[in-house]
Amino acid sequence: MEHRPEHLDNIIEAWERQQDAYVARRAERFGIILDTISYTHQAAATILDIGGGLGSFSKLLLERFPQASVITLDYDPALLELARYHLREYGERSVIVEANLVDPAWPAVLSGVRPDVVVSSTALHWLSSAQLVALYEQLASVISKGGLFCNADHLSHVTAGSLFHTASAADAARQQEPFEHGVPDWDGWWDQFRELDEFTALIDERDRRFADGEDNIDVTAQLHVEALRVGGFTESGTLWQYFDDYVVYGVR
Repeated sequence: MEHRPEHLDNIIEAWERQQDAYVARRAERFGIILDTISYTHQAAATILDIGGGLGSFSKLLLERFPQASVITLDYDPALLELARYHLREYGERSVIVEANLVDPAWPAVLSGVRPDVVVSSTALHWLSSAQLVALYEQLASVISKGGLFCNADHLSHVTAGSLFHTASAADAARQQEPFEHGVPDWDGWWDQFRELDEFTALIDERDRRFADGEDNIDVTAQLHVEALRVGGFTESGTLWQYFDDYVVYGVR
């Protein structure tokens, strides 16, 4: 597939601005995971980024840990094609794989590789509670012994009338301000992406795969922590939090 680099650079830059707007402290939560890996798994040989999209987090991992290879896994063929371009400078250290995390057979794409660290960022909120529990059980069987898992995402703040709900909802409303000043929102970014003719078929396939997808807004941090323990992780908890924005972790 022939690409026009200047157009891809622009669409990737627009993605980063959109994501930074949705997650006001995105760099901070990336940073806490990167620091944790550095403190506890500095020698990690393989890092798996699930729901890695176009490779934003994968790129940070490749830069921070030059001894590691990073596997970027997603089910979105259009974003994965962008990832191939975005991560091209890292050569064989960057591995792009396509898999559906709700398919029990997805670990087969790893070809027996057991990652030392698994990460995810703003990607697992579309899984149902049952699918999330099943995924964590699979991760426990895939990750190496003593391996680290970190998931960064907005999680539920549905406790009606609570201070936490009030503050989290107000913070979420404030984060809408950048979209009022020219930053593309989710739909706006995809509208821009659709203008790249060479991606038409991939985006059409992406739309077909995710036609019935909906966010699971009811999953709490507590559910993630318990699901990791039930799934086979020996330790789990909250690594970082800003209102309803969390990093939860598990140690195998």
